Amino acid sequence: MMPLELLTPGEKGEILEIKHCGGCGGGCHSHGHHDHSHAHGHQHHKKATATRAEEMGLRVGKQVEMLKNDGNLLLLLVDEARIAIDRRMARSITVKGINA
Repeated sequence: MMPLELLTPGEKGEILEIKHCGGCGGGCHSHGHHDHSHAHGHQHHKKATATRAEEMGLRVGKQVEMLKNDGNLLLLLVDEARIAIDRRMARSITVKGINA
């Protein structure tokens, strides 16, 4: 297990956890959902609101491939879509390496 930011170009990983990125005052969470809509009690670590990463298609269990990692901006391939994220967001995502 490691932060997504440590993958090098060409490496693949499976997302294990997505944490709140911190330092944004909650701004990375959508404001259209309310806690009462997801009061099921299962998976207590999962929040009712999606993180910004989840809104972009990065979800637990998804496989990602690092296309570019230039220090500040990371370019990922997820479900045949290219997604650019910053290092702070990548640091909040935990992956396990996949040997392809």
